Amino acid sequence: MTNNLKKLVKNNDIEDVYLTGFVDIEDSIAQFYPDLRFIYFEINSKFIEFESINQYSKLRIKIVNAVNHTFEIDEDMMKGKSSVSEIILTQDGAIGNCINIIKFYNLEEKEEELICDAIEIKLKNEQIIFLDPTFYFGINIGGNEQKEIWKLNLDTNVEINETYIKVSD
Repeated sequence: MTNNLKKLVKNNDIEDVYLTGFVDIEDSIAQFYPDLRFIYFEINSKFIEFESINQYSKLRIKIVNAVNHTFEIDEDMMKGKSSVSEIILTQDGAIGNCINIIKFYNLEEKEEELICDAIEIKLKNEQIIFLDPTFYFGINIGGNEQKEIWKLNLDTNVEINETYIKVSD
């Protein structure tokens, strides 16, 4: 699976970042409620799905064809997605948001998915994107500050193994 991930991201920008959730309309005003268990990166017409699993202790990573996950909503609600790339990415698409290095913390590789404790993505423009699945409501996404918070919250007995993947040439 790491080879498939590397092949997908090599020399391709992160085109968009999506949250999924539901839309509820109350008093003629639509409100989007994100399901922070899921975050999607759009790259080269495919999507990397990040999912917080094991009671918000691990991160599952899969390559999927569309932004979509199954969850139950009331019949008066609608499934929804929202682009958050303008909030997450510090550079606009014209400059490029190509992945340079991926660092996994305690990586377990399976045929169709990767499982890890957290992931750090370094873009060619030097931006760090850190995904922390231990956030109470799902995945918290940030930079080095989020990584430091994640480390502070680790059990002191936990051993961390880092796996690096250099994506760019």
